[in-house]
Amino acid sequence: MSQGEMKISDILKYSIRIEHESMLFYKGASGLVTEEGVKALLAELEAEEVKHESRLAGILESTTDGDAEGFDRLSLDKLIQNREIPAGADALAVLTIALEREEYTRDFYRQVSTMTNLAADVVDLFIMLFKQESGHVTRIKHKIEKL
Repeated sequence: MSQGEMKISDILKYSIRIEHESMLFYKGASGLVTEEGVKALLAELEAEEVKHESRLAGILESTTDGDAEGFDRLSLDKLIQNREIPAGADALAVLTIALEREEYTRDFYRQVSTMTNLAADVVDLFIMLFKQESGHVTRIKHKIEKL
């Protein structure tokens, strides 16, 4: 992304991309682990990311666009940093990367939800996504502790 001011639709499209990439991450990661409990968690997270993507797409279609005050394209690249799963990664390594992804995403939604020029339904969606991503963080941490 190049530096420059953004529109609310840009933030929503970026959010959709995050959720889609997370869905693909979980889909691929579940094929790399053998532990059934970890596989089940990854499948659940994959399904939830699909729902997030769908909700974001729906709000994108219905929202009125405007400037995304306080956000530029360069700041988004700094907010979300995704690592790839290295070859031969075990369940712990996969979950550690998943945890980082979810923490970055949670923090992004927290920051976006504080934008003052968003419509109430958009703010509500970002708050809901923040809470759900926080739940993902908690679930992954619990699974890591059990390994």
